[in-house]
Formats: sequence, C-alpha cells, structure tokens
Amino acid sequence: MKILHIDTGTVWRGGQRQVLTLHRGLIQNGIESLLLCNRAGALYQTCQKENVPACHSFDFYGEFSGETRAQIKQEVEQFTPSIIHCHDSHSVKLGGRFHRTHTLFHTRRVSYPIKFLSRYFKYRNISMHICVSEDIRQYMQQHFDHTTTIHSCVDLSRFDLPSNPSIFNNPGKVNLLYVGAFTEQKGIDVLIQAFARIHTQHPDVTLHLVGGGALFTEMKQLIHTLNIQNQTVLYGARTDVEDFYLSSDVVICPSVSGEGSSGVIKEGLAAGKRVIASNLTANKELIDDRINGILFQNRSDESLAQTLELALSGNPFISIESIKQKVNQFDCSNTIQQHIDLYHRTLNQ
Repeated sequence: MKILHIDTGTVWRGGQRQVLTLHRGLIQNGIESLLLCNRAGALYQTCQKENVPACHSFDFYGEFSGETRAQIKQEVEQFTPSIIHCHDSHSVKLGGRFHRTHTLFHTRRVSYPIKFLSRYFKYRNISMHICVSEDIRQYMQQHFDHTTTIHSCVDLSRFDLPSNPSIFNNPGKVNLLYVGAFTEQKGIDVLIQAFARIHTQHPDVTLHLVGGGALFTEMKQLIHTLNIQNQTVLYGARTDVEDFYLSSDVVICPSVSGEGSSGVIKEGLAAGKRVIASNLTANKELIDDRINGILFQNRSDESLAQTLELALSGNPFISIESIKQKVNQFDCSNTIQQHIDLYHRTLNQ
C-alpha cells in the first residue's frame, strides 16, 4: 500500500501539523508514504528543517495551473500510489484528475458549506471523505455517499514537559490563554469583550493572546478602547505554544463558526488545563460540559464573562483524571491506526 498526500497550504496551521503527523505515522508503521506539499509553504519548510523523509515539493500557481498540474502528474507517475489523499480544497482539484486510475481520499477540516458547483465538479470523484468531526460528517453525508469521521489528533508527547513560568514573567498572576488566528471565525473579539467585563474585579488575572492574522491590529485597538491593555499581552504568532499552554491556568476557545475539530481544545486538554469553549456542535464532541471542560453560549461575551467568573472561583471542579481520560481518545497513535484501517478497507472493497 502506497499513500501520496497532497497539501497546498502556505502557512503553518493545525491542518499542516495533522498531515505531517499522519505521514510520519504511516512510515513508522511500515507503509510507503510520500508527502507532496507547496514549495513556498510552511509545511515544506518544516519538513526540510526536521529532515522528514519522503517529502517532495511542487510550485503551486493555482489549482488550474498547467505547470502545477504537470509537476503533480510527474510525482504520481513516479510514485504510483494506491491512494491519493488530498488534504485541502485545492489539492482535491489537483488530485481529482487521477480518479480513473487511483483511489482518492479527501480530509475535510472545516464546517463551511461547499458550493454547489464544487460539490459536483470538484468533489464528486472522491472515494472517501474523512471528516474531522461528526458535525462535519453529518453535513457531508447529505451530498456524498462515502463519509467517515476521524477526529484530528494531538501529540501528547509535546506536552510531556515541565512548565516554563518565565514565559509569562508575572509570578503570582492567574493566566488566561488564547492561542489561534486573529480572524473573524475565531471569536477573539468575544473573548476580549468578555475579559473587559471582569478585569476590574480580578486585578491578578492576565489575558495572554498568542497568534496573528487579519484582525490583529483591530483587536489591539479594541483592547485599548476597552482599557484592558494593562492586563492583556499580545505575542503575535509563536512556535513555542507548548510553553504557553503548560504555564497557563485556563485555556479559552471562543470560536464562533467554521470549527472542525479544535486543535486548541485538544492541546489545552493535553496540557492538563481547564478549557473553556463556545458551545459549537463540533466543540461539544471534545468537551463534556462541566466534566472535562466548560462550555459557554456561542457569540455571547456576557455568557463567556460569567463562565470566566466561575472558572476563576474554581467552579465547577474539573479533575485532571477526567481531562486525561478525554484527551487520550485523540492520541495520534489512535487516529493514525484509524487511517491505516480505512485505507485497507477501502482498497479491499
């Protein structure tokens, strides 16, 4: 069995981490795997830096580019894969032209609807759609025959480290943490407004915001408008997010839409922290409310403020055992094996 993965992403996000983890896991399990990624992307740069085996690149000029298609075709002809696994929308178009000679897989990581023409022309030849949440699968099965759910994983060993309190440089403080893009769907404005509601009652609490994106400047301005800049720290995009998770007290995921299977929630749990998340359907698959985390009403800064008040008072009690029990379900060894089993089943049909 030979698996060819295609990823066209340019930045390093959760999806790129998942692709690389799967590729490495397949190789460790004795399966031939070739990772084909955008030469200008962060995934390829990471592969080069970490000397990842069987990682090739291509020049991505768009999914309709003749040059890009020619490079993909050459890789397919040389590797002769059993399965071409497409990990984003553009790669579906690039891989789709081989549907007559190869089995095609597609991983769907977001809950946004797919346009009618794309459903018919781009996705119709996919043999199996892997959805990273049951919420996404329920949408996909309305339009496609072959769907399954494999949640994205978290590498628990990333958090098997001592905490680094100096990352915050504020001994004695209570540290709230947000990690993620500064984009509309992530709900960063909801979190900032919620913190503004409670910060005067909690002078010992600091809100740490790790990430960058289109709304970074706007959110920085909002922080000053709400006069919470003395208790809020902006870090921009960071690669050492493990230190932030391990040194925090509460991790917050305020996403308002589009969430597939939140890596932030799983990473917060893997670090053994209390996680507060919006009650999106996909988040409910990861958080059992008041058992291994706390949910608040989506898009409501008032609800989030009330939930923060509860968490800061120690209510409800969330045991480390319940956190570990939940996050162990998403250990990468489990999800890699689920992929292997699915590959075999599909090829044997």
